[in-house]
Amino acid sequence: MLYNLVALFGLCMVGRMSPGPDMMLLVRHGAGGPTRAAYACVLGICLGLTFHVTWAVLGTGLLQGSPRAFQAVQLAGAGYLAWVGWKALRARADGGGEGTAPPTLREGFRDGLFCNLLNPKVTLFILSVFTQFVAPGTPTGERVAYGAVIVLEALVGWTIFVRFLDTAPMRRFYERHGLHLVRLTGALLLLLAGWSVVSFLRG
Repeated sequence: MLYNLVALFGLCMVGRMSPGPDMMLLVRHGAGGPTRAAYACVLGICLGLTFHVTWAVLGTGLLQGSPRAFQAVQLAGAGYLAWVGWKALRARADGGGEGTAPPTLREGFRDGLFCNLLNPKVTLFILSVFTQFVAPGTPTGERVAYGAVIVLEALVGWTIFVRFLDTAPMRRFYERHGLHLVRLTGALLLLLAGWSVVSFLRG
């Protein structure tokens, strides 16, 4: 079992390297400014992930078996990403305008929680990973251990990422290109939201 736990940790770490909404939010909250909000965002992400993992541990697979539930969560997530992206896109060089003030701990936690919680693809990813390690007869305690590894990896991986954003080279980069980075992040979040809507319409 120890080998499987290590393999699962590594698999999740590799999957985390792919850019997605969680990563973009952390860049938005952590690059160039106080990183407390980014660490709060990490905690929010991990709490949202805990809900997804709980579903997988219980074996419900609600979103996997209910297209309507999947689409409802998909649209809600797209709306939230669009709102966060629009706030970032409106950032101004002088610090004026809505959404340009440094994010608070509460805002960071909220954004991380809802961004992860309203992403149905997270549940599907976790379910697909679980099928590689968990069989129908796997004891509940072992399932919980696998779920805990997924959340622990997210906590460790995203904390390291935020720490990287707080390094001197990244701070210097943000001083020169911070406004463009914030706006680019906002544009990418809007594109992700748009892609979710397109996927919904096609489905």
